[in-house]
Amino acid sequence: MSNKTSIEGLSALLHTLMLIPQHRWITVRELQQQLALLDIHRTTRSIKRYLDDIIVEVFNVECDSMSMPHVYRKTSEQLLKLNKQEMLYWQLTNKYLLPLVPDALNYGQGSSSERDKPLSHIASAHSKEQEWLAKVHVALPNIREWSDEQRHVLNAVHTALLHNRMLKISSQVLQQEKALIEPLGLSVQCDALLLLFRLTGQHTIRTLALPLIDEASVSTFSFTYPTDFNLERFMREHDGIRTS
Repeated sequence: MSNKTSIEGLSALLHTLMLIPQHRWITVRELQQQLALLDIHRTTRSIKRYLDDIIVEVFNVECDSMSMPHVYRKTSEQLLKLNKQEMLYWQLTNKYLLPLVPDALNYGQGSSSERDKPLSHIASAHSKEQEWLAKVHVALPNIREWSDEQRHVLNAVHTALLHNRMLKISSQVLQQEKALIEPLGLSVQCDALLLLFRLTGQHTIRTLALPLIDEASVSTFSFTYPTDFNLERFMREHDGIRTS
């Protein structure tokens, strides 16, 4: 097979993949017609071979083999499927860490409902990896049970941390109706999310559990993040720290 023939075949395969919709089914005949509009001419047999031998196996595309003729559709905006190891990492992240990540950092992950969908090449939900995952428990704060007000506080904290903006918070612990603070970090612990911060004009670093913050809003004022502060080092040196 010549290089030109190989490139033409690869081009036909990739264009076939691109033409498969996500929200409806499509037949091989329809794909053939759409490829022809792109001046790519293939028999239905060749296109079906692309689909069954490569595309359905490698990419997030499914085939309804009960339909006659067979029909195809994408199952995710993410094309490539995950292997077993990648799937395990994704599930651990999705279960324990992804809920803590601000929406602004969920690049390309779609809505929360879409992020809950596994993208594995394994069809069975009873693999050894799935069984192992069910035997592992990690105790982290479950913000899925938080109120809308608590989620708003968390999002405000994330936004302020992301853009080095000051934060206005209300908390009975601080005994101030509105305190203007410099947020320095967020510590995820087994039983709490702790905000590390400094009050305006002070150098002492304090901590406050997020559920103890009644209200939070991002200020229009920015601040210079201290170059000598390292969150990981601070938490190691202050092992056992909880709230202010």
